[in-house]
Amino acid sequence: MKLNPQQAPLYGECVLTVHLEEDDVCRAEDEEEKVEFYLLFSGSTQRHLTSTLRVSHVTLQAVCPAHNVCEQVLVTLCWVQPDGAVDSRSQETFCFVQDLALDMAHFLLDSIAPQEALLLDDEQECERLDKSLALALRHLRTRPGIHTHSGRDGHATDTHDEASTDVSSAEPPRQQLSGLLHLAASHGLRTVAAFLLQQPGARRALRTPNARGLTAACVAQSRGHEQLLELFTQ
Repeated sequence: MKLNPQQAPLYGECVLTVHLEEDDVCRAEDEEEKVEFYLLFSGSTQRHLTSTLRVSHVTLQAVCPAHNVCEQVLVTLCWVQPDGAVDSRSQETFCFVQDLALDMAHFLLDSIAPQEALLLDDEQECERLDKSLALALRHLRTRPGIHTHSGRDGHATDTHDEASTDVSSAEPPRQQLSGLLHLAASHGLRTVAAFLLQQPGARRALRTPNARGLTAACVAQSRGHEQLLELFTQ
């Protein structure tokens, strides 16, 4: 099999296209209507099993899982037959990397005043960054143990990590959360704001003013971000 793309950011969530080799197709041909295909990602400390969608005779699609470290992993194509038997053979390498959004998420979480740490004047650049930055922040807020994650289009991913601790329920410092909300309000980052509002203490952080005495809602209003203002005040 061939994977496209051949790398993804640590927070995953991109769509992978799997091109089946002739041998893969022939081996599954007899059970074509019933066989279920999966991708097994095997890293140094973490493994992920994700479902796929067959979009043509020779093509599958899957949502890339998140991973815990930057490294090259081994991806194995597996299929489950109607009787429950599992077969696997094709393998391909795949890389998890740290991208700009993850670098920025690290920087913002480490910053004393995140609302002043990111200077972006390009509206289109902000729109492109919005989703990836939200995914990166979510990735850094979550340390998976053993859980099932449903990605886009209903794809399911099982992740197994024996040496990790789940900190997703820990409440972030209110000042940090408030600063990130002000950052989202200033740059119109709707996806980031929606993620932040799901965090414990978010509503209290919304009432916390910045150094200029403005709440995140006031900042959104002053910048003309009406959808964000509605999100903050609903």
